[in-house]
Amino acid sequence: MRAQINHARRHATFNVAELRRQGYRQIGKGAFSRAFVHPDAPDVVIKVGKRYCPRIGLYDGFPHFASEILNKEIASKFYPKIYGFQWSPDKQHFWCVMKRYTKTRSRKDAYNIDATISTIAGRATYHSGKPTARFKRALYPFVDFRFVPDIHAGNVLHDDQGTPIIVDPICIKRGYDNAVYA
Repeated sequence: MRAQINHARRHATFNVAELRRQGYRQIGKGAFSRAFVHPDAPDVVIKVGKRYCPRIGLYDGFPHFASEILNKEIASKFYPKIYGFQWSPDKQHFWCVMKRYTKTRSRKDAYNIDATISTIAGRATYHSGKPTARFKRALYPFVDFRFVPDIHAGNVLHDDQGTPIIVDPICIKRGYDNAVYA
């Protein structure tokens, strides 16, 4: 695994075309970022993203989340393993090296995690899951007026043992990005 992590760190770049040129292929895409994997490092992902998405008017919360995990400010078995993170010089783009997790067809965990964060935040929103005490401790750091929960099936993957991994739990409201990233 160490060799795969080092491989990804050596090749990590903000340039998607350069990753493709180096043999990486895209395995996922969201509003803010794309995930890439290389045949020589199949258990590690390089996530390349941008800080702000004008289409949805929010800032990506993943850089904040990844930094807190790396700095050991938050920890949970439901969080991904992060091996490296870097901002671009202008702090508008980032790359992150993290463990690769799998998508499953079941949306149940994502629905239950979304219901749990809505319940502990005191929001009465419609959701199709049931609040679960199992996820409460992992979700408390994201109950904040500056954050918008981003829990859905694409952001809840699973590890080899079937444990749900919340890979990207929040977006950040406009106007609060500098307070969070400072």
